[in-house]
Amino acid sequence: METWATEWLAEERRKGKQCLEIKYIQGKPYVYYSTSTYDRDTKKTKKISKYIGRLTPDRGLLTKGSTRPSQNTTSQSSTLPRAKSVFEYGNARLLGDEFKDMIPVLKEAFPEHWEEIIAFVFTRISGYLPLKRIKSTWEKLDNVLKISPNCSPKNLSMTLKSIGDDKIGQDMVFKHLWQENHHLIYDLSFVFSLSDNLTFAEWGRNHNEISLPQVNVALFSGLETGLPVMIRVIPGSVKDVKTLLPSMDEIKLNDAILIVDRGFVSDEVLDGIFDRNCSAVVPQRRNSNWYNTRIHLTDRFIYHKRLIRGGKREIDGKILYLFEDKDLELEENKTLFELVEKGNITPEEAKIREKKAGRILFVSNLDKSPQEIYELYKTRDLVERHFDTLKNEIQADVLYLGDRSAVFGHLFIGFLCLYLYCKLMILIKREGLTAEYSPKDVLLAFSKVMRITYDGFDQVTEVPKKVRELEKKLKLNLFPN
Repeated sequence: METWATEWLAEERRKGKQCLEIKYIQGKPYVYYSTSTYDRDTKKTKKISKYIGRLTPDRGLLTKGSTRPSQNTTSQSSTLPRAKSVFEYGNARLLGDEFKDMIPVLKEAFPEHWEEIIAFVFTRISGYLPLKRIKSTWEKLDNVLKISPNCSPKNLSMTLKSIGDDKIGQDMVFKHLWQENHHLIYDLSFVFSLSDNLTFAEWGRNHNEISLPQVNVALFSGLETGLPVMIRVIPGSVKDVKTLLPSMDEIKLNDAILIVDRGFVSDEVLDGIFDRNCSAVVPQRRNSNWYNTRIHLTDRFIYHKRLIRGGKREIDGKILYLFEDKDLELEENKTLFELVEKGNITPEEAKIREKKAGRILFVSNLDKSPQEIYELYKTRDLVERHFDTLKNEIQADVLYLGDRSAVFGHLFIGFLCLYLYCKLMILIKREGLTAEYSPKDVLLAFSKVMRITYDGFDQVTEVPKKVRELEKKLKLNLFPN
């Protein structure tokens, strides 16, 4: 018998547990409860052994079935440890590993609330959860980080208000994330609120021309990491073009390349970006006077099986990039013809707009090839995907709160959930599994691996075959062998 197995058996006997026996089968130790009884027919003593579980050097005794100890009230059951608690180990371990880089930053930024922030993020990453349910959901997770958050609804409500008011702490988190990126993509979205108490939600028109009480949400995403970098909450009545420069100033952004949409176009914004020692790629509206500038389309390249012609020209310290997409031109001309047929525009208006059909103009201070600028701009769908995840998967656009500070805190928590969700998405995408799994699928699968706490020792349950295969596909090392 191996030394560690002998020591385990001796320790169990010191605890008063008798009749335990270790048998080696194919070189592995198994624990049995062995007693003897008198057989009246043979008039001999007969040994009776009942299998308890497998013994391992790192996890101790793994009981039969690995779910719960026997509930029999026989003398044998009285010698066995009883299960005290069961926790979801697999998903908690994955969340802890993927979020560990953020923990030192949160400790420094929010020294009094960082544990509650982690509880918020781990319980809300799969969707909005009311404050009253966070405690019970958190207690189901294995405490892999060994923290003790106060998850009472009253304390969590105070936490949201406190972190919502703490702009310095939030900016520390944003700066940490920004440092790993050079190219930042910026966009603005909105969330509705019908709360009568939330005065911060102001009437404004969104891109669908719907006028409702809303809160604008500005988001920076980093191209290098593929992760969200910063979130900012803005009154609903503020126009898109007036949000970018204040957002840059909030984290003292410099020496970065910004990729923005048409809604942020103005000479003031362009000059403001350049004055802040940053670069930008900004598409122009079709009514921009820059379209009157003659630019020779000397470059040709293929983008997603479409032929693109491009050219550039420098004027007054700015570089103009013009692109022509014949497939897009055909689609836009069809649309113009339909608008004329319906009487929405006149034939004269259609002829004027046909001259710019299929053409896209950018203004920048970057001196790169037209193809590089075009491909750089096309990466801006990253921030659109982040907004989609923030609203549909994490459901951070659920605003039932009536307090301005609590709303800020709620959206900051949603931002951290988005950060962790995107890290899981990158992990899945790296191994080419996006067609099969989403982050929610992976977390659900790993939640099947539990940790059971017994009197005197802990154990992790057996890992189902499919879960073990998924762990291998993702090249993770979460579960004991």
